[in-house]
Amino acid sequence: MIVKAQQQGNSTILTVPKNIHIPKNTEFNVYQDNSGNIVYEPVTKNNDDLWSDTKLDDFDYKKIRHEELHDLGYNPRESSSVGKEKTND
Repeated sequence: MIVKAQQQGNSTILTVPKNIHIPKNTEFNVYQDNSGNIVYEPVTKNNDDLWSDTKLDDFDYKKIRHEELHDLGYNPRESSSVGKEKTND
């Protein structure tokens, strides 16, 4: 299938044919390889990056911290050393 590059303002637009199914708002890294091919690679989100996960926007961190301290039974930041533990002092 052939598509034609079009000019829109200062950008060149390449359309994606309808038979190529791309979910809305999919992000791509775009580059031109050494042969001149234009390559679009879908961006894969790093699951370890909490700041990029929009599902965590309304996450109640204070509530979870309180629950964890309650389950633990004490606050480690408020306890004193009992042996030869290293401290950050």
